[in-house]
Amino acid sequence: MKNQFFKMATYAVMVLCCTSITAQKKFKIGDEYDTKISLLETYQNFAKIANQKLSQPQLVFKKEFYSKSSTYVKLYFEKFDLAPGDFVEIIGANTKEKIVYGGQGKIVDSDMTMISSFWSQVIFDDKVEIRLYSKGKPGYHNGFEISKVAYGFTKEKILKQFAKNDGQQRSICSSDNKERIACYEGTEMYEKAKAVCRLIIGGTSSCTGWLLGSEGHLMTNNHCIGSVSAAQNTDYVFNYQQASCTGSANATSDVVASSATFIKTNSSLDYTLVKLPSNPTNTYGYLSLSSAVTAAGDRIYIPQHPGGRRKEISVKTDVDATSGGFSRVFQSSSGFGQQVRYYADTEGGSSGSPVLDFNSNLVVAIHNTGGCPNGSYGRSDNLIAAIGNDMPADGVDGNGGGNPDPDPDPSCSSTVSSFPYSESFEANVGWTQVTGDDGNWVRDASGTPSSGTGPSSGANGSYYMFLEASTNGSTGQIGSNATAILQSPCFNLSGLSSATFAFSNHMYGTAVGSLSLEASTNGTTWASLWSDSGNNGNQWNSVTVNLSAYVGQSELRLRFVGTTGPSWSSDIAIDNLSLTSGGGGTPSCPTLDFNDFNITSFSNQDASGNFSIGNGGNSLTLTNNTWKYLPMDYTVTANTVIEFEFRSTSQGEIHGVGFENDNSLTSSRYFKVHGTQNYGVTNYDNYTSGTVKYTIPVGSSYTGSMNRLVFINDNDAGSGNNSTFSNVRIYEGSCESSNVVVTEVFETRVDIIGDEDEGVFTNVRVAPNPIRKGTLLKLVGPAESLKDANYSVVNVLGQVVKRGNVNETKTISIDKFTSGIYILRLENKFTQASQRFIIE
Repeated sequence: MKNQFFKMATYAVMVLCCTSITAQKKFKIGDEYDTKISLLETYQNFAKIANQKLSQPQLVFKKEFYSKSSTYVKLYFEKFDLAPGDFVEIIGANTKEKIVYGGQGKIVDSDMTMISSFWSQVIFDDKVEIRLYSKGKPGYHNGFEISKVAYGFTKEKILKQFAKNDGQQRSICSSDNKERIACYEGTEMYEKAKAVCRLIIGGTSSCTGWLLGSEGHLMTNNHCIGSVSAAQNTDYVFNYQQASCTGSANATSDVVASSATFIKTNSSLDYTLVKLPSNPTNTYGYLSLSSAVTAAGDRIYIPQHPGGRRKEISVKTDVDATSGGFSRVFQSSSGFGQQVRYYADTEGGSSGSPVLDFNSNLVVAIHNTGGCPNGSYGRSDNLIAAIGNDMPADGVDGNGGGNPDPDPDPSCSSTVSSFPYSESFEANVGWTQVTGDDGNWVRDASGTPSSGTGPSSGANGSYYMFLEASTNGSTGQIGSNATAILQSPCFNLSGLSSATFAFSNHMYGTAVGSLSLEASTNGTTWASLWSDSGNNGNQWNSVTVNLSAYVGQSELRLRFVGTTGPSWSSDIAIDNLSLTSGGGGTPSCPTLDFNDFNITSFSNQDASGNFSIGNGGNSLTLTNNTWKYLPMDYTVTANTVIEFEFRSTSQGEIHGVGFENDNSLTSSRYFKVHGTQNYGVTNYDNYTSGTVKYTIPVGSSYTGSMNRLVFINDNDAGSGNNSTFSNVRIYEGSCESSNVVVTEVFETRVDIIGDEDEGVFTNVRVAPNPIRKGTLLKLVGPAESLKDANYSVVNVLGQVVKRGNVNETKTISIDKFTSGIYILRLENKFTQASQRFIIE
């Protein structure tokens, strides 16, 4: 978002300058072509060829219509008139979608009224074939003509339309902040937007429409559908959207109708009301007009089909002068012309969209005007008055249907009886949102919108369920101090002798609330099985719960109750659920499999680089002067423990392990267990021989976000030493089979830090020192230590008097320096060191 000053300035400029009103138009999404195909004579002649009435219709005529890469095909029929039993098929070549017409043409209402001149229903394909079948007895019926064919534009061609400013209106306020509707799955906005559909009007135009009330009525603009014929020749396409917030997969669209009954229109308010031949509100819900008048500053959102594309939603805008950057009403009046103006991104094709109040989820206006601020000629109170007695049931202040919280299954019609059971939310949610709480759990992948919270990925697969504690318009927002409940299907444990429920949770942030797991056998009374609260670090934490108390029950229900904390930094997530036949107890923490990691040289300490993985991935052996790390994103908390077994056949200088957050050395993070050098945290430096198990409470030494786990076998002075680390486990607090008691592990401890450095320049010396003029100052030390190093010479005044590269020479001329004390600084991309020398 831009800073507040810029927002205010932009807002003021727009108020002063954007006074023109630009009515958005029907958006062109295709081209029409004349065809002039007449089957009147062919149809009559077929009877003479057949010479008798056939028992089954036979193919009389077929023709292919094709336009490479077009997004749809539509045909316009005239004088359509077939004998009983004869029919026409239109078949998509790729989709195999089939549309059939017979009799006098197209049925346009629930009374089965037919029209003989009409646009066919859209087929989303670039090639169709039309086939005419007849029994050979046309009588006085004359066949039909095809006078036009329409092909839908590709996405690229639509963008070119915008670029040419070809009558298309693109009303984006600064940056385009519209998002895929799928990004809001799990929210009330997503559910309300189900009632919004794409209109394909005639062969080449597109607008947006929406279901008003519970009887199957639909609203759009007068400039989109302004006549009976237009209503009868429009495709009403629902669920035309992407399947998820990212990726290219599309949801399955639904052409609910290709005609509608014209009810009422008004050009001044720019609305039209039609009624579909079948009522789809049980599937897609409906919207209602608000009797309360919207006011400047009210937050809004607009689900729409901009540019004829798949459904998007305008929730945010970067020109909002108030905090948060939300779409808001700028101006509201009841006079003639534009009655509501708002900052919300729209485009051609968005005409007819509902403008919904964010809090009530009621329609406060019908969108029809671009220009930024965009606007509407039809405010809800004026629309209500104009529609009058034609208002459908639930058309004003209704609950709108599309309830995102269907009641959980009270009678256990959905029961899990086969185990093991698992749910990682990869295909769908799988569990039910409960009514009466403050919001919903949201299915998500690839990171939550808030910074400083989590997770960034799933515990098992890509997806997880989470609570978004922000109130900034981000996906699935529930806000602070809010509770949401997610309930399982019923579990039939009557055939089990033991049962365990396991899951992973992610509770990371400065103000995390609480998460609890509850159980019920009747769906009414609930008992707590587990709960936790507060910041548990930026990682997934495993929990196992023993269900032995519920073995034998046939209708066990489980539910997660999540409550956010007092601020936005309190997101909570769950994933990797399972119910198995088995016991519970303390969580079992898996050992690291070194085969699962890219073992990488650490800093510039890895002189030898010799390592091997053994025991099926369970152990890592380092030989000679070798430092390695495993890439591992882990937040070390006050409860973090690292447990491992260690052995060595030959002592080196440093044998140890520790976390790091970069590729440079931090001695206070490494726990030394063996070695001759006094380096790192030495409290555990007690190894003598054999295999020893260490359990180290890392959180007693340091905390924070780390990204690598370092293993050390240091031996600058020689070779032949080794370190073998095996059965490495990292966990929070306690773990099954641990050899310690948690309260004893995290007792107060003062770290003893070694006083010997392990920088690469530790073994580098200058000689001679002191030095006389006429003598070269030499750098003496291992070649590996001096690789890629630079030097600088600094006098007592802090002035750099000479610089150079150690690779070029290991000697430095001092002839131009005066007598005195100097500092030689050595540095590479990892570290630096200084030594003093004297010129006599």
